[in-house]
Amino acid sequence: MSLLPPQPPPVRREVPIDPYTTIALTPHTPEHLQRVWLWLLYGANTGDPAAYRLPGYEQAKLSAR
Repeated sequence: MSLLPPQPPPVRREVPIDPYTTIALTPHTPEHLQRVWLWLLYGANTGDPAAYRLPGYEQAKLSAR
């Protein structure tokens, strides 16, 4: 029996993209621009942590003991 704690599974990284596929050599259609706009609006920053909030009075009171 090991004395070490169980280890979490490895982090799954996203598939890297090829830079040449992100450059458009032709003008975009309005449908494509709308799809990109919606993706940026609703899909970006989903992994951000919550905003920092100062501890409440009860929590500060407990930590001051």
